[in-house]
Parts: sequence; C-alpha cells; structure tokens
Amino acid sequence: MTRSNHLQEPPKQHAESSASLGILEPSKARYVGRYSSIAFPLYVGLEVQATKIPRLHSFAYHTGIRKEPPCAVTCEAAHKISWNTARSLIEVYTATVHPVFGFLDMAQLYVRCEKHWHGQSQDLVFEAMISGVIAMASLFSDALDQDTETWFILHTKEILEDCVISRFPSLEQIAAWTLRTIYMRCTARPHVTWLSSCTAMHLVEAAGLHHASEFVMQTTGNATPSPVMSNIVNRTAQVATSLHILIAFEYGRSIITLDGQILENLHSTTGGKDLTFQLCSLVAAVPTKPSGDPLSMMQELFLSLDKITDITVDHDFLLLLRADLALGIYRRLRVMDTKFQQGHNDRVVAAGIAALPAARRLASQNQPWWNVIGTVFQFSCALLVMDTPTSCEKLVETMDNLEMIVDHLKTHLAKEALTTARQLVRASLDKKRRGVEALERIARDTSPDPAIGETNYHLPQDIAAMSPSLTAQGSLDLDSLWAMEFQLPL
Repeated sequence: MTRSNHLQEPPKQHAESSASLGILEPSKARYVGRYSSIAFPLYVGLEVQATKIPRLHSFAYHTGIRKEPPCAVTCEAAHKISWNTARSLIEVYTATVHPVFGFLDMAQLYVRCEKHWHGQSQDLVFEAMISGVIAMASLFSDALDQDTETWFILHTKEILEDCVISRFPSLEQIAAWTLRTIYMRCTARPHVTWLSSCTAMHLVEAAGLHHASEFVMQTTGNATPSPVMSNIVNRTAQVATSLHILIAFEYGRSIITLDGQILENLHSTTGGKDLTFQLCSLVAAVPTKPSGDPLSMMQELFLSLDKITDITVDHDFLLLLRADLALGIYRRLRVMDTKFQQGHNDRVVAAGIAALPAARRLASQNQPWWNVIGTVFQFSCALLVMDTPTSCEKLVETMDNLEMIVDHLKTHLAKEALTTARQLVRASLDKKRRGVEALERIARDTSPDPAIGETNYHLPQDIAAMSPSLTAQGSLDLDSLWAMEFQLPL
C-alpha cells in the first residue's frame, strides 16, 4: 500500500505551518493529534515504507487481560410511546427548541424516526438522539407524564455512557449529548450540566469537528460531504461550543477552547432572522481566553459588553441570553473592582430591562427556558449593588416582574429566588437606614459654630429632609447650593 492511497495529506503550505495538524479516520469519526501514540505506528510504517502500513489503532494501550463488556442497552423508545405521540413531540421540538438551537436536519430526522417506529431500527445512537428530542419536547409541552419523560432522559444517558457505544464518536452522538446538555441546563444542577457540556466538547474534538478539513490528514480518501451535510456538521460544532461557553461563563468554570476557530466562521442560512446564527454571534463576543494583564482584561470585557449589547436578536430566549451575558461581564468587572462609567452601567441596565417582558411572555407561554426566572433574579441583584437612582427605580419594575413569574411557576426554586431577592432588598434598605440614622445623630449632636453670626439661611423643608448633613451648617453659601445637584421628588 502506498502513501498516497492510504493517507490523504493537506496542502503543503498548511501542513508545514500548522502545529495542530492531526489525523482523522472518517470511517470511525476518530481524530488524534499527529504526536499521538495511536498515530505513531502509522507514521513509522510510512517512514520505513512498509508494504502493510499499520492502521490507526490503539496498539498495546493496555495489557488486554480483561475483555470489554458487551453493550448493555437495547432499542426501546418505539415501545414506550406510539408513533403518533412521537410525531407530535417532534413537531413541538421543531416549533420551540429547533429555531434557537438549529443543529439537526429535522426533515431527515423525521423520515428516520418514522422508520425507527415501524420496525426499521436506526441503531442505538439514533435512539439516544431522538430520545433527547422527545424529552425536550415533553419539557416544553407537558405531553408526557414526568415519569415517562424521565425514562427517556435516563435511557439516553444509558446509551451514551455505554462503553460499546461511546467508543465510536459520531455526529449523532455529539447531537445527543448536546440535547442532553440543553435538557440538563433546564432541569439539573450547575455542576452536572457543566460536565455534560464538557463531554460534548470532548466529542467535538474526538470527531475532528474543530478543525477545517485542510488541517487534517485522512486515513481514507472519503468523498467531500454535501453542502447540507457540511452545514449540519458546522452547526453541530457551533451549537455544542456555544452551549458549553454559556454554561461555563455563567457558572464560573473553565472553558474548553479547542484549536479550531469554531465560532469565527459563522454563516447565516436564512439571513438576519437565523436565530441559531444570532445565538452563536452572542457567544462569539464572549472573551474565552482573557488576558493575564488586568488592564487588558478590563478593556476586553468592556469591548465584549459593547459588542453583545449591540447585537439585535429576534427571540425572547435570546433577549434573556443577551442580558445573561451582559450580567456575566458586569460580575467579572465588579470582582476586578472596576470603576464603571455611566455608559457601561446603562448598557447592562438596558439589556436587563429588555429581558423583563421577554421573561413574562415565555413564562405565560409555559416555555421553561432556564433563564425565564434566572435572568430576572440576577438582574435584581445587579441593580441592588449598582445602587444608583436609575437602578433603584428599575428595581421596582424588576421585582414586580419577578413576583409575576414566580406566581405563575409556583415552584420551590422560583419561590426561593423571590424570597432571597426580597431579603437582599430589605438588607439594602436596612443598610441605608443605618446610614441615615448615623447622619441624623451627627446633625443633632453638632453644636453651632460660635464663629458664625446669628444669621442663618434655612433650606426648604423638603430639601433639608433629603440631605440632613446640610442642616448642620450654621450658614449656607447660596452659590455653592446652586452648583450642587439635587434629586427632587416628582
């Protein structure tokens, strides 16, 4: 076997310049770096011009004293619900989740699903993927009882974690993990959700989706995929990456950054109304590799805040997401003890205010996106610590929205968030009262300065009440008074 028909190399200019060059075995969707021990025997075979070049294989990876366990799961989804139910759930998913997370070929999925439910099994990986679709659709429609919905989630987990299934990464496997991650973000805890998103990212790397084809050597000369398939591959990698960054950025965990520039090559398929493009564009503005220099990091965060808040989005969930990212940047800048300019505070507040009616609409439509209540709660916290006249004014509207959403949801987590927000508001009020009481004590205990004459200028009663410290002055410079700014009651 010759070098040319066994190993398909990229163009010379890329092969020599790319330190991240790797090898992809398309038949198994398996990618490894050129320095991998798995790839080394193949390279040695090429170097010594062997007549039978070793395949890309884990030779001597361990001692081999134990057999691998067999696959422990079977296809059962078609026996759990009828085809009519499955079909209606696919329609729910297509209408609610797919517009935002558009990485599945829904037409092809529908055809394969119909075959799967009528005796033509489409294999276990497909079953994991369609089970994720069904679980997400049930979450957004309550079409299934919770026990059945949970069964589909656990069935997906069992398939994806089976050692026989997981040994061969594939596009469908990445799609199934991405669906699982979305469901977990809507229903599970932060740590396990982050772990799930990390697994999806590792599979993106394992399948070689993070590299452009010209930076990968292939062990077989496969035909070029169709434009439709190429778009699905790109969308799958981009959605998995966006979801992982969103989860890690919000939770404060490390972000897996692959060698390829997945989010730098975004293409809108339907013009400005492509919601998946809008999702990925928002996430692409997030700094995933912050500079080690604090000043550069602050500048990068401010620039990112400007980019994110300038992006136009056309879906209520994305309005919430835009606010989430703005709030995430705000929290990072606060930790860095950054002095905010009014314009940057205004951007965060504007993003939060735009999210409030979006949260109400989604709650009223029973679309339980994870940030329906989370964005409003986090925004109320941010407004409290901003502690400006504008933020205090907007806090009233925000708390009203939070109460309306909680009243609609009536869940423990929702009530817990409202209780916590109210406690923080009361604590802030108590802090201000203590400050006012301290100023009032100072004002009462201050004796008139004997150096000042008998003539006293008195402030109007309403202004004096607003600024007790001013009453401590025996006389008042009117020029100074007019130079000061007062917030008079409306």
